[in-house]
Amino acid sequence: MEQRETGHSYTWAAGSYVDLFLAAAVTQILFAFSIYWLIFVDTTLVTNKEPGGASLADSNLPILAMGIMAGVGWMMAIVLGIAFDITPLNFKTAPFDKTLISMIAALNIAGQALMFIGVVSGDAELFRQLGLMGVTLLGTSLIMFGPLTFRFFRSRASSRDKIGPWTYGPGFGLPVIGIMTILAWLFADSDIFFELYWTMLIDSFWAMMAFAVIFSHFHGRCGWELMDSERTHLAFKVFVALCILHIALVFANETGQISEDRVNASFSLPLVWIFLIARPDRIWKKVREGEPHSTQMLSAHSFLLVTIIVGFYEGALMENHTGMFYSRFLLLLGVATQAIWAAGDWLHDDHRHKPVKQRKNPWPNIVSMFMAMAGIVYLFVDSASGGGELPQIELVKFLTIVFLAFGFLDYLLWMVKDAVFGYNDWQRIPMFYGDSDIDVSEEDPYGIGVAESE
Repeated sequence: MEQRETGHSYTWAAGSYVDLFLAAAVTQILFAFSIYWLIFVDTTLVTNKEPGGASLADSNLPILAMGIMAGVGWMMAIVLGIAFDITPLNFKTAPFDKTLISMIAALNIAGQALMFIGVVSGDAELFRQLGLMGVTLLGTSLIMFGPLTFRFFRSRASSRDKIGPWTYGPGFGLPVIGIMTILAWLFADSDIFFELYWTMLIDSFWAMMAFAVIFSHFHGRCGWELMDSERTHLAFKVFVALCILHIALVFANETGQISEDRVNASFSLPLVWIFLIARPDRIWKKVREGEPHSTQMLSAHSFLLVTIIVGFYEGALMENHTGMFYSRFLLLLGVATQAIWAAGDWLHDDHRHKPVKQRKNPWPNIVSMFMAMAGIVYLFVDSASGGGELPQIELVKFLTIVFLAFGFLDYLLWMVKDAVFGYNDWQRIPMFYGDSDIDVSEEDPYGIGVAESE
């Protein structure tokens, strides 16, 4: 591997994403197997259908475990890997201690592994105990980011990125999510806290993160100029306000202050805003013109519209019978997961200095995720029609998990092939960050000094 040493300490972490990406790739498989196990193998851990064994029929813990393994586990590992790699280059500061990345990766893997062991153990009490240990490790790994986010925020004026508060905004949410994750497990029997946690983790944080990644790709990385700086800040402020409104309405509904369950449709309000403010007409105009971009990122952006429609119907017309399960599933895996996968793929190609027009789209991954999300929509339609109206429901559930598992396996194989062994043309400083200094009247601090090949 080629190492480019410079005198600027903020560049040392460039290229450090591989460990966290690999951790995510492995734990994604554990996540898929855990879903399969709970639905098709050991139903006694979740329901009362089988005699004997330990049952969690009346507990929120099984679904909580799945949400945490994804939203705080492997998905967070990918996001943090990207952040460790490029944030110091954007902000020209080096707040990371060199042991921090290893600590974060270790806590992330250990936390998910403990939760996985608890799931497959089939013992409800052991599941509770190992789960608490797991969420404590995962939550701690996020709480550690609090001081770092404040350092970046104070140096935001020197940032070279083009997405403004969408860069550091999610960072402020990390310690909050970390604390809430630990409390959610401790108070899992409280339906109020359980629902409050989902509104913060998925409806707000991952909606923000997903849009930040999508916006960063099209507006920043591809240079499509979707909005100016003033509009970018306005978009962020309105989004935060809509998220707070959504959280307040859901909390009021759960506590009985508002008896109308249709307030859950407010799930779609922040999503409608970010979908429209990002100017989908400009995005698709660039796509039709053949401008280079990530097809999987476009897929993530497109599923945002599907999620909005499902979220509105599920919240307004299904009387909270599903707990917004289908909408959150689509947002977490159909939108956010595809967005961070695509961002990671492009970041790795940037490190390889691969011209954008020569980059290949991960079509097996894109198709498998499309089929999995189509399965979720099918199950949603069946639930919306009263349940049991559509044929082959159990088969669709099985195939949905299979397609998800295939997508995770494809990501793992990509990691092994390209990110572990594909170092022949790998360079520590990604090509895009050489470009960002071309128009600045200062010496190129990255030692690249050449523009990206088109």
